[in-house]
Amino acid sequence: MNYYLFQAKRSLKRFVFTPYFSPRKLVNAAGLFIQFGLLKNSRVRGYPLKLSFDPTSVCQLKCPLCPTGQRSNGRSKGAMEFSNYKKTVDSMAPYLYEIDLNNWGEPFLNKDLIKMVEYAHRKRIRTSINTNLNVALSEKEAADLVKAGLDVLYISMDGLTQETYEKYRVGGNLQRVWDNIALVVKKKKQLGKKKPRIVWQFLVSKYNEHEVPKLQAVKEKLGVDELVIGFLRSDMGKEIFTPDKEKVEGMKKWLPKNESLSRYDYNEKKRKLQKKYCHFLWFVSVINWNGSVSPCCANYFEKLDFGNAFKDGFKAVWNNENYVRARKAVAEHKAMSGTVCDNCIKTGFID
Repeated sequence: MNYYLFQAKRSLKRFVFTPYFSPRKLVNAAGLFIQFGLLKNSRVRGYPLKLSFDPTSVCQLKCPLCPTGQRSNGRSKGAMEFSNYKKTVDSMAPYLYEIDLNNWGEPFLNKDLIKMVEYAHRKRIRTSINTNLNVALSEKEAADLVKAGLDVLYISMDGLTQETYEKYRVGGNLQRVWDNIALVVKKKKQLGKKKPRIVWQFLVSKYNEHEVPKLQAVKEKLGVDELVIGFLRSDMGKEIFTPDKEKVEGMKKWLPKNESLSRYDYNEKKRKLQKKYCHFLWFVSVINWNGSVSPCCANYFEKLDFGNAFKDGFKAVWNNENYVRARKAVAEHKAMSGTVCDNCIKTGFID
């Protein structure tokens, strides 16, 4: 009973008691929950509650477990044009609660990023950015980011010294990240704003696990709002194609000695959390820099995407043959769709 009460309160906060509420959005959301939870419709009446737009597929770092960092050629390179972003947001704004501005690249490498945030805010859509924050921000850019109305700024920073930080964030500069955080915190105070909420994400590996006890003190010193201690994923370009046992074997170099700081059970060689369902196909979608639509953020290979929102319009893609077949396969838990989603049915849905 406590679990269901928690979920009810969480849903009210997310979909009703929010500045981004509208009756139309709520009706759309309620319809999606019914179709996912009860009917398992393969052709959905309604549209996603959240879209992830990838401002660019390029990143300046070379994180070893990320296909972009590996310089893989599975996805074309480029930056999203604001006109394409605006057109898609205009068509989906009546239904959207949230927009994430990130996926495979570093968002701040797109010159229109702050403009994208501001436009979504004008359309009454919650926004977040997930960044390595290794692009030096100017005083004006930091102020404009705060003024734009960004709700959450997630910062990936996995070390307290340059030596530990660059073990994973290869090519990154820790001092630059700290300077950028200080600048955004300062602009929030100067402008009298509570947003963006700054969330520091620290992914634990065997190279930085000794720093975990010190994180809370550093959080207070930096002035960030929240600290999230997270677990490393396996090679993200191959994640949905690889059984858990192979993931664990391939990550031996990175896994922390303290198993409680890992997503894997070392003896069983599998994830501790085994999801039995996937909600992405009913509630969320990903639009990459060139409009190519991925069913979730885990599909790196462009050739396996479901369509193109900029060429065909997102609404047409949302219920096309690929989406319909994938939803049917996931609902029935049978790898029969001929889409990339079959892989998660076989190897386990990502957590």
